[in-house]
Amino acid sequence: MDVSNEIIRIFSGHQLSYFDLSQVTPCLDMVATPLAGDGQVEMAIVDFVPMMLIKRRNIEAAVEQYQFPAHIIAIQLPSSERDDIANFQNVLGGISHSPFLSAGASVRWIIPANTWMYQLHIDSRWLTTVLGQDAMKDYLELTFAASRKAYDWQALMKVGVECEQALNTGFQRKAQGERIGVLELEKIARDILMPCIFSDVGENKCTTRQKILGKALDFIHHNSIESISLKELAQAAFTSVRNVQIVFKQELGITPIAYIQQFRLHRFRHRLSYANSVTEAAYASGFKHLGRLTERYASVFNNTPSVHLTKGSMARLNVGDLFEMNLGEC
Repeated sequence: MDVSNEIIRIFSGHQLSYFDLSQVTPCLDMVATPLAGDGQVEMAIVDFVPMMLIKRRNIEAAVEQYQFPAHIIAIQLPSSERDDIANFQNVLGGISHSPFLSAGASVRWIIPANTWMYQLHIDSRWLTTVLGQDAMKDYLELTFAASRKAYDWQALMKVGVECEQALNTGFQRKAQGERIGVLELEKIARDILMPCIFSDVGENKCTTRQKILGKALDFIHHNSIESISLKELAQAAFTSVRNVQIVFKQELGITPIAYIQQFRLHRFRHRLSYANSVTEAAYASGFKHLGRLTERYASVFNNTPSVHLTKGSMARLNVGDLFEMNLGEC
């Protein structure tokens, strides 16, 4: 892959809604559940072609579910600020929530509020040629850590600095109309990844609270169109109803019932963009009673569902014009 022939593409946006992002970045295959309201995101992107670097900050916390393409390795990293690293290490870890993913992985990431984070989406075929087979095997060991506290915070801090430098390099080169050479891009990838690959991974285990939360979220996401009681949720998480309520409040700051409502409401918003009717989108999102749905929808999205029932609604999204890259091609 001759990246020296590619022009760097960039994007910077503020106060983006999750629906905006889902429409203009279809290759991310992301479904998000903000824990309050519609959710707003600040984001800067540099597309180096075989490697995309995203810097982002959520105004409100959210749970994001991704399915990455078969050849894409995705990584979530904190900024170099100690508070951001601490927030990063305190969220759910484990195989289904690991910040270091293998190619083509499914993941559910909890995104803390007001925490700067980076996401890397890298072509695994290219990365293997850059790092070599042995380093790639060592990288895979990072994906199995049961807790984010197992990662060396000093290595994460160094990686955060490298990510920031790479982002600045991308924006500077774009402003100067310059391309980036193969060797330089390979160095950027190594400088970001090797500190984590070379660092020791501790034996920290996932906490009981996080195990409960992980099982509960899995159950909700797999059964969202069915009626879910607190008793069923507790049984799925192998705990009591009281514990489920405590864990959601402590880990997410929201009750289980409120989370389920947010989960369904945001999927309803997403489905409206391609459904034939409001009723079709509502039932496909788990809403069996439509009486209060319109009122609840308007309180979150400041509009009625029928207004968003438009397959051509993409034309009204000004944010789409700001993207220089077509992320649907990645």
